[in-house]
Amino acid sequence: MDQVAIDKKVEHAENIVHTYGELLARLKHVNTALPISLLPASKDEIRQSIQTLIWELNDVTAEAGPARDGALNGLVQAYVYLEQFLPDDKVEVLARGQAAIQSADPEHEDWRYADEANQIVTQIKVAMENALEDMRIYMEPDQR
Repeated sequence: MDQVAIDKKVEHAENIVHTYGELLARLKHVNTALPISLLPASKDEIRQSIQTLIWELNDVTAEAGPARDGALNGLVQAYVYLEQFLPDDKVEVLARGQAAIQSADPEHEDWRYADEANQIVTQIKVAMENALEDMRIYMEPDQR
């Protein structure tokens, strides 16, 4: 790939990650799950963009330093946090199931969603752990 193509790919990745970062900054509170429809691009495109920026960051800044480490950490967190974005219908099932569970009332109108909500939470946790594992190859040995 020539330098112009690489530069365009990095610029495109920067735009996607910047827009995704703005979305994360606007979120009022941390939720277990968020609707995928909020994302500025597909999860795969955001993942690839984050990986591109990490590669670029590692190529440009050979020496570790606070600025590089901070940028790397932010990209890793954004990559892992992406796993909390789910199809909108799953977010609805999770919200309804969690409301029923929190009510502690087996007669709650949404109690039928409780088991599926628990499964979704478990899937999110596993996906986030896997995403963090994916990012380990980019992290310095002392950050693991």
